[in-house]
Amino acid sequence: MKSLASIALALCACVPVLGGEDTSFTISKGGSSLTVYGVLDTGVARASHTLGFDPYSSQEVGSTVNAKASKSATGVFNSGASASRWGLRGQVGINHDWRGIFQLESSINIPDGSLSNNALGLAQSKATGPFYSSDSSLDGQLFARAAVLGAASDRWGTLTLGRQMSLITETLPGYDPLQGSPVFSTLGNSGSYGGGGSTESARVDNAIKYRVRVGAFNAGLQHKFGGVSGNSSARTTNQFDIGYEAGPWGIQALYQGFKDTFSAANGASTGSIGLTAFDTTAYTVMARYQAGPVSIRGGWEREKFTDPSDPADDASLTSLYGQLVSSVTVSAYTKNGAESPKVLNVCWFGVVYDVTPRFCAMLGYYQVNQNDYSNHLAVPGSAASGQSRFHNMLLDYRFTKAFDLYAGYMGDAVSGGPAFGSLFKTIDIAGLGARLTF
Repeated sequence: MKSLASIALALCACVPVLGGEDTSFTISKGGSSLTVYGVLDTGVARASHTLGFDPYSSQEVGSTVNAKASKSATGVFNSGASASRWGLRGQVGINHDWRGIFQLESSINIPDGSLSNNALGLAQSKATGPFYSSDSSLDGQLFARAAVLGAASDRWGTLTLGRQMSLITETLPGYDPLQGSPVFSTLGNSGSYGGGGSTESARVDNAIKYRVRVGAFNAGLQHKFGGVSGNSSARTTNQFDIGYEAGPWGIQALYQGFKDTFSAANGASTGSIGLTAFDTTAYTVMARYQAGPVSIRGGWEREKFTDPSDPADDASLTSLYGQLVSSVTVSAYTKNGAESPKVLNVCWFGVVYDVTPRFCAMLGYYQVNQNDYSNHLAVPGSAASGQSRFHNMLLDYRFTKAFDLYAGYMGDAVSGGPAFGSLFKTIDIAGLGARLTF
């Protein structure tokens, strides 16, 4: 970590400060506007005890302990400090109070110029390699990050329809010590925390969302329509958020309940993926306090996993985002005929310190505690209780609002069930990257 800091500071000393500010491109006419924007973020990292870098993944580098990994890998990663993306957003005036709004946002992989497609990575690899593939809500859709149409009013709030972030995913970066870094933040690296336990639920299809702010208070509601014939509650979600942000303080409380969501994994054979279907409920509380140049941030989330509400319908799924489904598990949280839910308690704490107007240091500690959801410690796999502990750091030097260099580190150590069968109980990732915002 000391060497990373030295390298980052040396880079800052030898590179001249660039000119310019925000470079997004906006066309305005009357009450209408169209903005083209994006982020390009990439760098080089070394990961210990991992499989190869995944060319399809939205991050490319595996950041959690893998049971089959034993060697180190060095390569080009994607989305180190921020997600690489481009998008369009705009508005058109309706009357003196309301305006129509839209957003289309695409996730891209800088190393090879492709669309992020984690589902394809899972289908093209196995648990033993050649690369470390992982679940994601970014599965090759043209506008995987957002496809939203709605209306907004400064007085009455914003109502949107389409594919959009869950309320937790939308709120987390502002309360995360590493500000949602996709590679170096535990919360940003795995979409499962933003999805209330399911990475696939971090972004929600077929959703209607309402956001409003009254003074220092904010509130949000979100509902996903399942679209299942004869069963209006299947594959639905209901979410709620209430918060307060004023002066140095911010606090948010959120709830998410999801029926018939999925997690994806490597399939039984190359060219397919395997799914686990389940219901989730999640409760999240997060807070921050700004004291001069220091922002103190922390939070807690409780996730509960149970067997899906509609197993027959879930088991009939044959494809997901264009990938062949070879199997669907619908009884992962049942033992001896009785429900045996999985429960995760996630907590985090850290600081964001603006050392100078250009240089920022971010430090965080994250811990995930897992119950013995099988009620039997001797069973194989992740069913035994245990925990994962993460130590994270990100040092960022901003030359302008549009360009910065950073150095990051993540260390993960596991014990108990999450470590079952692993040759090593730790993984360390260290990297240097650059980010350009337009």
